[in-house]
Amino acid sequence: MADLFSLTESGDAKNSAAPLAERVRPNSADEFIGQEHVMGENGPLGKMLRSGRISSFLIYGPPGTGKTTVAKIASSNKRAVFISATNAHIKDIRSLIKDLAKEKKFSGQTPVLIIDEIQHFNRKEQDAFLNAVENGDIILIALTTENPSFYINSALLSRLSVFHFYKLTDAEIKKIIKQAIEKDEVLQKFVFDAAAVDFIAKVSDGDARKALNLLDVITQTSREKHITVDIAKQFASRILSFGKEKHYDLISAFIKSMRGSDPDAAIYYLYRMIRAGDDPLYIARRMIRFAAEDVGLADVNALVVANAAFDGFQKVGPPEGYLILAEAAIYLAKCKKSNAVYLAEKSVLSEIETSGDLEVPKKLHNPVTKLMRAEGYGRGYKYPHNYPGHTVKGETYLPEKIKDKKFYKED
Repeated sequence: MADLFSLTESGDAKNSAAPLAERVRPNSADEFIGQEHVMGENGPLGKMLRSGRISSFLIYGPPGTGKTTVAKIASSNKRAVFISATNAHIKDIRSLIKDLAKEKKFSGQTPVLIIDEIQHFNRKEQDAFLNAVENGDIILIALTTENPSFYINSALLSRLSVFHFYKLTDAEIKKIIKQAIEKDEVLQKFVFDAAAVDFIAKVSDGDARKALNLLDVITQTSREKHITVDIAKQFASRILSFGKEKHYDLISAFIKSMRGSDPDAAIYYLYRMIRAGDDPLYIARRMIRFAAEDVGLADVNALVVANAAFDGFQKVGPPEGYLILAEAAIYLAKCKKSNAVYLAEKSVLSEIETSGDLEVPKKLHNPVTKLMRAEGYGRGYKYPHNYPGHTVKGETYLPEKIKDKKFYKED
């Protein structure tokens, strides 16, 4: 499971090479800034965190408002697993929940399962959490940017305390910036004019992560140690100009450059995105997808390299980690290309949509009961390892109606 999920034990020292937002993340409810309606001294969530007695809850609200930070504070000094639903499979989650339930029996401590962007699991998939939460096998902390009324299974929602986080005010962002400057050794080497802090707070539009990322970019790149509002504007203009349209233009150019086997163009667009403030892990995720879609089985190491780049950047952080992404981009650009797997996916999904849920041939069923054996389940199955080349010539495994279909076609 450690390969699939981020396993966390609170209290670990923060990596000095990690992004600024991670380095200065608050460690307690008292350090947390914003969301006074729930995190204040009399707020229900703040009271829960300060008591140390945590029950399952859900937070929804815009990016950069403190959802992940609160989840990490809540799981402090507890066995915790952090999962992003954007790249996890529900079958793996079910297996993980079983493992965590076993752990609880031995340790007597209830593990915390943090699910980021839980809305990416559909309502039926969310049933996987119901019994574990109901039985107290896990404490579930669910995070989402969407209104849970529309995206979260009502049965699960009824078992969670729900807290709404709002966009931060400019005053709260300024407090977060000042707290970061006081806390971080890198930022302490710089002097920030009050006007520069005011400007960064304003352009961040209620998103603390955006403000901290801008601070990070400034301190990584600026030759000046005295940061004026003019310097802040120079860096902000790069990031602010990087709107959705330019974001999609650059990522499109990056992907098409790798697809076109042009390593020079690939790293050019890579560093354009990095300079503009795009999330490096987003770029890494797109390379993982590219490795499967555009390289496929033409070079099976491509997927290994892309995954290693994602993991490597998480461990090293900026700016050194950018070189890891560049190495992966060059490798992917120089690879032989094949979209056969991608075309197979499209073909098989189209067939399923057309023919529906066809019956699995009886010979492929496991006849686990006498009744099933009597009805012919498993009958006629030929064990491939008993045949030359470990293949049964002429044997078919698809449902009868589509037994001659070919989805994967080699280049």
